[in-house]
Amino acid sequence: MQSRSHGLPLSVSSLLRTRGALAALALAAAACGADVPGPTEPRDTGVHPRLLARPEHRDVLRARVDREPYASILATLKRRAERPYAEDPDPTAWDHRANGDNASTAQANALLAWAFDDRAAAEKAREFLRRLETDWDTNTVLDINIRMAKILMGYTNAWDLLSATPWLPADESAEAERKITEITGQFFAKYVEHDFYRDLLLRPAQNNHPIRTADAIGYVALAFPGHPSAATWWNWSISELAYLWGPDGQYVQPDGGASEGPYYAGFAWGPTAAFFIALDNALDGPVAFTRDCRTRSDVDPWAAHGCVEGEQATLELPLRGGLFTKAVDWSLSLRLPWGSRPPVDDGVFTAFNGGSLLTSFGGSGAYRWDWEQNRDNPQDMEFGADLIAQHLIYIDDAVTPEEPPFRTRFMPDAGNAVFRSDWGEDARWLLLLAEHGSARKALHDHVDGTSFSLAAYGEYLLIDAGYYKPDPLDNAKTSQSPSHNLILIDGRSAPDKGVFNHFGDADAWIRNTHDGDAIAYAEAHQDYQDTHVERSVAFVDGRYFVVGDRLATSHPAARAHAWRLHGYAGLTSGGTFELLPDGARWERTRAGVEARVQSTAPGLAVVEPPYTPLTAPHVHEFERDRKAADHAVIDATVEAEAPGFLAVLLPYKVGADSGPDAPLQAAALEPAPGLVAWRIESDGATDLAVLRGAGAPEELTLPGGQVLETDAELVVLRLEGDRPFALMARGTRVLLDGVPRVTAADATGVAVEE
Repeated sequence: MQSRSHGLPLSVSSLLRTRGALAALALAAAACGADVPGPTEPRDTGVHPRLLARPEHRDVLRARVDREPYASILATLKRRAERPYAEDPDPTAWDHRANGDNASTAQANALLAWAFDDRAAAEKAREFLRRLETDWDTNTVLDINIRMAKILMGYTNAWDLLSATPWLPADESAEAERKITEITGQFFAKYVEHDFYRDLLLRPAQNNHPIRTADAIGYVALAFPGHPSAATWWNWSISELAYLWGPDGQYVQPDGGASEGPYYAGFAWGPTAAFFIALDNALDGPVAFTRDCRTRSDVDPWAAHGCVEGEQATLELPLRGGLFTKAVDWSLSLRLPWGSRPPVDDGVFTAFNGGSLLTSFGGSGAYRWDWEQNRDNPQDMEFGADLIAQHLIYIDDAVTPEEPPFRTRFMPDAGNAVFRSDWGEDARWLLLLAEHGSARKALHDHVDGTSFSLAAYGEYLLIDAGYYKPDPLDNAKTSQSPSHNLILIDGRSAPDKGVFNHFGDADAWIRNTHDGDAIAYAEAHQDYQDTHVERSVAFVDGRYFVVGDRLATSHPAARAHAWRLHGYAGLTSGGTFELLPDGARWERTRAGVEARVQSTAPGLAVVEPPYTPLTAPHVHEFERDRKAADHAVIDATVEAEAPGFLAVLLPYKVGADSGPDAPLQAAALEPAPGLVAWRIESDGATDLAVLRGAGAPEELTLPGGQVLETDAELVVLRLEGDRPFALMARGTRVLLDGVPRVTAADATGVAVEE
């Protein structure tokens, strides 16, 4: 039975701060010689609930459910609780979908029973526990290991919550424990102890597979510490989570980027958040465990894992800091303007589930804002894990929703440069990719170094093709370089992705960044096909983008180069597409983008690659309904040794015929040998972008007679208008009519004057 307090209700974060103060008092007592408990392990305290919630959370929950956002969350929970029992579609095979739905329904009813003394809800949860079948090993799904967290957590929470009510008899409690632990035992034996399944699905992955497996098994070990196998389950699970969410696991980079991209990182984060909250509720202080190294990989990038079998260790819960929370900030940084995460790597559009729970653990109002401000899936509580109940308890409405304190953000460890005009739905947004090391060495990674995607005015316009995987035993058809916006040399860029640990791609780096008021800038560097590629992206006035590509090669002869670009319109994807002599235009309902490109090498031609339906490079799959479709693709092609490319990406708002969101005008200036330039007219401003190849002239006469003098490879500057700026890469000077606009002591980097 639960204990109930009758004082004034506190917020959950206040309760947690109180627990922190008690811990501080304990440390102070230690300084005076008092005994202080060390790291803790699971034990049956006899107190319920102790996982999803603690007894004192009941009064907090009851005091808040008449106000938002809790009233809406409770309504969602009640709808979940109303569902009937889902029967297995095949009585001879244990079905994870039906059992997962039933676990969530049982959990919802158990929470209503505990929180609101709802006997009918308790009876329904008991019925679901009684009907749970234990013939788990009859399932036919190879990767059922990543489906088990919802099932085991849901049923375990139902048992724990019902145990805090008068309506769970001792014999039913014992039977529920037997069923849950029996299923867990079968699961652990097959996927952790069996060499074939462990070495197929856990050891090569080092990603959401071992994370979600550990979340499920560890949760049961925490709930039932008296089970004979609980210690074994516990030590393996905590070993995995401490490693993969820690600094040595290679899963999360120092700036928060997860190696398998935002989709699968969110898939891994949600159930782990539920488990870490349960650990925080059930245990005081660091978590003790004995290292279990059986699923460590000894291949790159994990060879130096340092795991010592049987070593005693502790896990500091990372709800209040560390890479676990940095991964939320990284995901938030990548956020598309309407709230979804971009479909890079093996991914589709999805919201991030669970970040707002961190408001009870010191997290900022940006997490609440991100959760609430989502056009397509507001207040998501189910991607990757059923966290409806956790949202009811752990969102702290004393933390005011607020936009993140940054816009453009550079994360070189993750290999991401994110350009953003603002946090509104109409924002102009571009993501530039350049991953290296463990950031790109993941089963779900794509060959996409130096690639970019663009959104503006509420539309995804220049795209990453997402996760089209018609063959479950092969890589996604969209994983190779032709499905990304980059430079192909003889049809490819970096090495193709293979199976398992044959990651493909090549190391790439984000370098030479600048985040200014009028211009932001970053470079992506990568070597492939005997060529060094330097891709520059300049974001001008929060309005449009300049992309400058400089190539240097050791290859002794001319080859076919294609500046490839994918847009979300044309063919079967809706919208309209128009091929232009020097680029293309893609337009959807809210917005369009015009892309124009020139080359420092002569003979550039813009063409469409051959098209076969539902085949790369035209196929994509990134919408939430997972319907594959085809889009228009262009190649700006030239035969040369090391051509440069200078492009302008000009998004516009459909229906805006004038003003700051209307279509921009770009005019190609008369080229000189090895030199190309664009003059861009925006609302009240005129800008210039110049790219010079090796040996190109250092002077350019502009329309109207002005003379630009520079030794730089790339120049972007404002000729007329407010907020003047000048940027150059690899040069020492930019002069306009003899007047210096920007200078540098050497030509090795980037210089900006604003």
